Amino acid sequence: MKPILMIVALIMIRCAGADVIMPSHNCAKPLRPGHFATGIDERNYQRQLDVYRRCLSDFIVEQNKRARMHSEAARAAENELRSIGT
Repeated sequence: MKPILMIVALIMIRCAGADVIMPSHNCAKPLRPGHFATGIDERNYQRQLDVYRRCLSDFIVEQNKRARMHSEAARAAENELRSIGT
């Protein structure tokens, strides 16, 4: 019985702390050279910059989606609390 209780406790701890860590993006910011040797170098930098912008935008959209989900969950819990009275 003890191993089962330990497993349940570990799962509960893991789930409880799931949103404690602040997420950060994994987007690699390209380094802008002081001078572009060729037009190809400049185009490559622009492509890398576009990838970086897209990565940041995707991260922002995902985090806003998660924030909305958390707000909806909090609202639902508030409504449930109100429904049971004090």
